[in-house]
Amino acid sequence: MDELISRNPATLDEVGRVPVFSMEEVDRTVERAHAAFGSWRTDRRYRQDLLHRCSLELTQHASRLESTLVAEQGKVSFEAQGEVWISARAFAHAAAADWMEETSGPEVVGRTARIRQVPFGVVAAVVPWNFPVFLTAAKIAPALAAGNTVVVKPAESVALVVGQMVSILQSVLPRGVLEIVHGGPDVGRRLVEHRSVRKVSFTGSTTVGRQIMRQAAETITPVTLELGGNDPAIVLGDADMTRTAAALVRSAFFNAGQMCVAPKRVYVPHGRLEEFCDAFAAAAGQIVVGDGAVPGTGMGPLHNEAQLDFVRSLLDKAIAGGATVVVGGGRGTDLPGWFLEPTLVRDVDDSDDLVALEQFGPVLPVVAYRSLDAVIETLGSQEFGLGASVWGTDEAFATTVAERIEAGSVWVNQHNAVEVELPFGGVKASGFGREGGLAGIEDFLQSRVLSVKHPT
Repeated sequence: MDELISRNPATLDEVGRVPVFSMEEVDRTVERAHAAFGSWRTDRRYRQDLLHRCSLELTQHASRLESTLVAEQGKVSFEAQGEVWISARAFAHAAAADWMEETSGPEVVGRTARIRQVPFGVVAAVVPWNFPVFLTAAKIAPALAAGNTVVVKPAESVALVVGQMVSILQSVLPRGVLEIVHGGPDVGRRLVEHRSVRKVSFTGSTTVGRQIMRQAAETITPVTLELGGNDPAIVLGDADMTRTAAALVRSAFFNAGQMCVAPKRVYVPHGRLEEFCDAFAAAAGQIVVGDGAVPGTGMGPLHNEAQLDFVRSLLDKAIAGGATVVVGGGRGTDLPGWFLEPTLVRDVDDSDDLVALEQFGPVLPVVAYRSLDAVIETLGSQEFGLGASVWGTDEAFATTVAERIEAGSVWVNQHNAVEVELPFGGVKASGFGREGGLAGIEDFLQSRVLSVKHPT
């Protein structure tokens, strides 16, 4: 039997194994979820009660999930704790969410019409490796609240922790309401193209998102896509550089920079570049790199060797092209894993791949600008539109600048501040559809009209 092998990204030790599903097992799993849908969809109050219990169960089993998350994914302990906490909160939020299930259509003589918001059926939830617990919760919780059943397909390298999470939730939920399948792209394709799957929710790269769309097109299945983002942080001329740099260090290197909505490039006024670089280097130099399970570690490794190689290649190419490393650039530890210490690079512009591409790692380029309008125009012409931030002491002006940026989320004096109460998603090549807030519930509902003509 084929197996998925999980390795600790810091030590390269084996963490565990999970059997790969056959195509027949995928089919049987989807059909169990399809069979459970008929009764699960009927009682909203019952669903809310169970989702509240799911939130409590995740909290009670938090320690076990956190330790597996650190070992399998590579993030540090405090990041894992936060991920499990916000995942439990996602279920609590979904349990308390309120929406109109039925409204009346416009009055017309001789007929009445009711418009109902109804679930799709079986939802395929395809989740990546960078935030496997939270991104699973962000799909499962609203989908179940809306009355759908769910089949989760996690990334191969985080099968253990997502499997643990699903097992915890299954102890609360009726049989078939929540299922999981394990495997590679062939398993994912079988799931997405299954004719009993009525909705697909995917988080991952834009490249894979396009593949998901093509696969779902075979059965005309609607999709929600939360894809890549090359998120800019724009520092204004009146910004407090010490505070701004320290905050951007925390945001850019959270989870070793492996966050779709993390700041991936910083634009700083030309006249304040030196001040920003000095402040950033001082803050970044305090981060301890190592095994996330060791107390005091501030940043862990990248999740896999391929990602490390990609980020390292972008950094090396930038240096060869004349870029300057302000801080970092090395491994930061003697551990054998996939490490790259927090790195800031200057003397680059929008033509450099390190700036133009989503690096998804702990290397941050800083671009000096002379025209704020030119920066906004450049961002508008680019393909991504997931998140962005604006930094300045004049809050009103910073907000005005933020409103000019085309992105799903734009923050002022903060970055990657994701909240389960607010809708989250992208525009352009960063995807469509929303998770979080009431919009996250509505994304798993569809309108159905019942129109009755009365006898004359």
